[in-house]
Amino acid sequence: MALGILHLQLRMNLSGNSMTVISPTIEQHCIPLSQLGERETAVVHMTDLEAEERDALTALGLHADATFELCQQGQPCIIQVEATRLGLSKELTSRIMVRRCTVCH
Repeated sequence: MALGILHLQLRMNLSGNSMTVISPTIEQHCIPLSQLGERETAVVHMTDLEAEERDALTALGLHADATFELCQQGQPCIIQVEATRLGLSKELTSRIMVRRCTVCH
């Protein structure tokens, strides 16, 4: 079991006297999206994709630091990014690196 470090995004008001937690994530080792389990939530860390592939996925909402849920593993792999479901090939999911997130959404 990999232990993670809890990261919190914080926002300070202009006077600097208070902080607001925006979104907690768990920083863990990166794995290929193809190794993620169904119904797991993850954050896109980095990709080993061509610029055109990266641009197309970004236009669909799957970009660095995007949070998503894996709906179905296989061919195609189905993920949900916010309200959008995407079907991705096994070849593509093996090149998209993600971090598991146990405290997201």
